[in-house]
Formats: sequence, C-alpha cells, structure tokens
Amino acid sequence: MLTLRALAAPHRPARPVSEEGAELIGGCSGALLLAWLTTGELVPALPAFLLCLCGAALARYVVHRLSMPGILWMTSAVAGFFIGGLWTWLFLQEAGLPRSLEIAALAGFALSVPLFAIAQIAGFAREAVVTHERWRQPFEPATNTAPARRFKVSLQLPCYAEPPEIVMGTMNRLAALDHDNFEVLVCDNNTQDERLWRPLEAHCRTLNARMGRECFRFFHVAPLEGAKAGALNYLLDGQMASDADIIGVIDADYYARPDFLSRLLPYFADPEIGYIQTPHDYRAYQASSYLTACYWEYMPCNKVDYPGVSEYGGAFTIGTMCLIRTEALRKAGGWAEWCLTEDSEVSVRIRAAGYRGYYFGETFGRGLIPETFDDYKKQRFRWTAGPVQQLRRHWRLFLPSPFAPAMPGWTKLLEVVRCLAPLQTLAGLALGVMGLASMIAALATGAMKPITVPPVAGMLLLIGAATWCVRTVHRYRLSGCRDTEDMIRGEIARASLVYVVLVAGIAGLSKRPLAWRRTPKFAGLSDESPFASTMAETIAGSACMVLAVGLLLAAPLIGEGMALLSFLGLAGLGVQFFCAPAMAAMAMRRSSPVRERVVWRTALTQSPARETAPALAALPDERRPLTASGRSAIH
Repeated sequence: MLTLRALAAPHRPARPVSEEGAELIGGCSGALLLAWLTTGELVPALPAFLLCLCGAALARYVVHRLSMPGILWMTSAVAGFFIGGLWTWLFLQEAGLPRSLEIAALAGFALSVPLFAIAQIAGFAREAVVTHERWRQPFEPATNTAPARRFKVSLQLPCYAEPPEIVMGTMNRLAALDHDNFEVLVCDNNTQDERLWRPLEAHCRTLNARMGRECFRFFHVAPLEGAKAGALNYLLDGQMASDADIIGVIDADYYARPDFLSRLLPYFADPEIGYIQTPHDYRAYQASSYLTACYWEYMPCNKVDYPGVSEYGGAFTIGTMCLIRTEALRKAGGWAEWCLTEDSEVSVRIRAAGYRGYYFGETFGRGLIPETFDDYKKQRFRWTAGPVQQLRRHWRLFLPSPFAPAMPGWTKLLEVVRCLAPLQTLAGLALGVMGLASMIAALATGAMKPITVPPVAGMLLLIGAATWCVRTVHRYRLSGCRDTEDMIRGEIARASLVYVVLVAGIAGLSKRPLAWRRTPKFAGLSDESPFASTMAETIAGSACMVLAVGLLLAAPLIGEGMALLSFLGLAGLGVQFFCAPAMAAMAMRRSSPVRERVVWRTALTQSPARETAPALAALPDERRPLTASGRSAIH
C-alpha cells in the first residue's frame, strides 16, 4: 500500500514562508482601506477588524493545512457571512415592506442562509488549489512506476460514426504505452456506414502485427442500446479479458501520453482505490478564437476545481482518460445506460460500495473540442442534465449515516451541491424576478414607499467586481492561461452557456429518458447558420434588456438606487445571454477565410489512408499537414 503524506499545494510546492508576512500585511491594509472607503470612518471599524485578525491568527495555529491566503479567505468568508446576514436582517426590518412581502422576504432570507453556508463550504473544497498549503491526498501521479507492472489493464475505446483517421490516431497512441500488460478493445456500436468502421477493424490487425501479439480487438455491434454506456457494458459482460484488474476508458479522439498507465497504476496497490481520473484536455485549438474560448472555459474546472474536490473525498470520473478497478465496477453494477453522464454517475455507486478515488490535475491525454457552437451547447446540456438525473435517482445515497452507506470525506455534500448547481441558479433568478415584481406592485399601489439605497451600496458593488476580477484572473493563471484576451474569451464562453445550463437543469428533473446526443468529430460539415441555435438566447437577452431599460425609466416610482441596481442586474443577465450569438459568430469566423471540407479516405475508397494515418500520427502536432480550419489532417 502506498504511504500518503501531506503535500505542498500543487500550484506552489515550495512556498517560501517569508511570503506570509507580506500577504498578511497586504490583507490587513486592504481591509482597513475598504472599511474607510465604504464608511468614511476608520476608528469605528477597528474593533471588528481586530476581532477578525485575532480569528485569523488563531486559525493559523489551528488549521495547519491552509496557506495565508486560505486563512484570510476563510476568516473573511465567516465574517462576511455573519455581518452580511445581520445587515440583511436589519434592512428587511427597516425597509417598511408590506406585511405579506416582508414575510416572503424573511422566508427567503431564512432559506438562503443555510444554502449560502453550504455553498461556501463546497467552495472552500473547490478552492483548495488556491488556499491549501498542505494536502492529505496525493495531488500528482506516482514517480515510482515499478508497482504498475503487476496490473493487467483492459483499455476500452467506444466509438460511433467517428472519422477513421481520428480513431486510428488514438489507437496508435495506445499502442505506444509504456506498459506491457494491457489490451485495447475498440467497440463501434450502431455505425451503419462500413467506410467508417472497416478501416478500424483493419487497423487493429495492422497494430497487432506490428506489436507481435494480439493486443487490439475490434467489435462492431448493431443494434446496441444504451449509447456509450451500452458499449462499455457490452465489453464488461464477457468481451474483456477475464483477468484484467483495471479498466481504462478512452474517448475516440483522445491522444494518450505513453506514461498514462505506468504513472497511475501504482496507486491501485491500495485496495481501497476504486478509480483514478485525469483532466479533460484538448489539442488543435490555438488557431481559432472560438476553440480557444472553449478551451479556457474548460480548464479552470479541470485544473483548479476538480483537484480541490478530490482533496475532500469527492473525486468523480468524467468519462475519458480514467482508470477503474474492475472489481469495484462490477460491485457497483456496471454502467448506467439511463444517465446522460454515465461516467460521473458510476463513481457515486463505486464510492457507495466502499471505494475511494483520486483526481490528478496533470494532463495525460488531449482530445478535440466540438467544432460548432451548437455541438458545444449539446455537450454542456449533457454534462448539466446528467448530474441532476443522478441526484434524482440516487438521493437516498446522499442521506447521512446510518440512513445511507458512508462515503469518503465530504462526498455527499459536494455531490449534492454539484448536482443542484443549475437548479439553484434557476431558483435564484425566479425568486429575484418574483421579488422585483412584488415590490413594483406594492409601490404602484402605494402599499410601500420607494426604497432608498444607501450610497455605500455602489462602493460595495465596485469592491465585489474588483474581487471577482482578481479571483478570476488568478484561477486562469493557475490553469495555465497568461493571456488577458484568452481569459476574456474564456469568460465569454462561460457566459454563453448560461441559458443551456438552466434548460438542462430543468430537463434533468424529468423522469422521461433524455436522448444521448454525441459530439461529432467531423470538421466543417454543417451549412446551417450558426445563429439558428442561439435564437432562444437572443430572445432572452433582448427581453432582459427591455426590462432593464423599463426599470431604469421607472426610477421615480421605485427609487433611483433600486432602479439602478435592477438595471445592472437585468442588463448583466442580458449580456450573458448575448454571449451565445457572439460565440456562434466566433465559431463561424474561423482562423482561415476559406473553410474546406475534410474528405475522410478509407480502404473502401481505394486510398492509402490506412497506411499514411499511422505515419501522420507519429509526427509532432506542429508538423502535421493542416486543413483550412487550422486542425491537422489526422485530427
């Protein structure tokens, strides 16, 4: 069994202690400056400041795992929770709201307090990369690869109607893994066009001849229900080697590093480890502003949030570049064919069966980003609706012990928060609109007087905006992004998904099965206007802007301060909706003015592609021939 020890945070493994003094002085100076700017006085704020400082000092000697930024973050969050809650309570008492509206506001406030506390706790785990100095769980793969040799691995590569060159490139990388004891099962399910799957069957024979043993096996199964989960269950139920200790899942477009197995398998020497997950990462995006925006939207979660969740026991599988103990998967009952995210769903049942998992932030494979914004949205719909489905199905597993099996760390809390995230956003928007409508109705009927917003609110908004900007930039830098324009593109991509995330959250509540929509890998094959897929976002954004302007014009009725705050809120939401057509425009405007279709040659068309594809795959990315869309021809 591996001996686990506390490790320095991955973003600063050799952190100089001398920096803590500078961070403490900077944090204290900033707090005093903000107190003076917001209140105009400094002395009255000193008692609260000294109380928070004492709390931070006490935490520094009690909570050894946190860095100074983590201590300051935790202290300010706790202080802000109590001060903000008290301020909100007093505001509701003194606002002069009608009785019915006051009761509704107090009920909403009472509900928001525990939800806010839970969200802060979950955020504390996700931000571990930023705030933790020492880790209990390993955050990087093993360097001693000797224990890996004893494990036999069944690598499973499901595919459906994929370009043959892409899948063959993936197979070539798997053939080059620096581990001797593995098999690769390529399962094509339900592809009707033989020109897409026959070359894969032939390429398995070619690789076997090159390796001198039968390592690759090909299966074409039709019909087969259950999409990707159905294909994986088909391989699990009798096709894979009976003595395979570990199952690896590789998407058809992911190019694995040679040390993928040798660096990760040693952790399975611990019999409690059920799975290990590595990040989603991508290639061939640099030449396109659209693909770059998508890439940097993906990376903060993969490089910052997920390692932090792993530190608190909540690591989950995300479908590719992952390894799962065969015994654990069988005990959990295999793959769920009803769930859109069969990957993360299975990790819940594996943990309920008594196993643990790790998520490592180091990249071991790179895939392809969806070519069109519509496909990008479909992918996010699947990733959002699936967790809501699994919460609806497995909510009993998240009950506290002894009502449900024990799970490691904060698994239950983190899973519930992750699955409920889109529904919380939707509920917040709905409650905000209802509260605003009720307030306007009360003002119009004379049941209440216009609300005077204190001048300090503007300063607090500016401080909040500045804090958000600093935090966002820091997250991007931890993810590897140094270019400000790329950060802006990433935020545009994130905002463009707000609408589809809300819709997916509602869809996940339905008991009816949702269609599993794959992400196609063919480049440049759609002639449909990209704006056709963003009509709903455009309408929603326009409606928000109209309402925002209307509320601004209604300032004499509702008060200038409240009108301005309402305008900023609705206009900000409208801008997020309008990011969707902006992303569609970026997807249409490729890096090259000419968009050419890629012709996928196969053995059935009397072309030498089967022989040239392996040679192309062996070239470094920058040396491969490029299509007009900026991607290499083998991609």
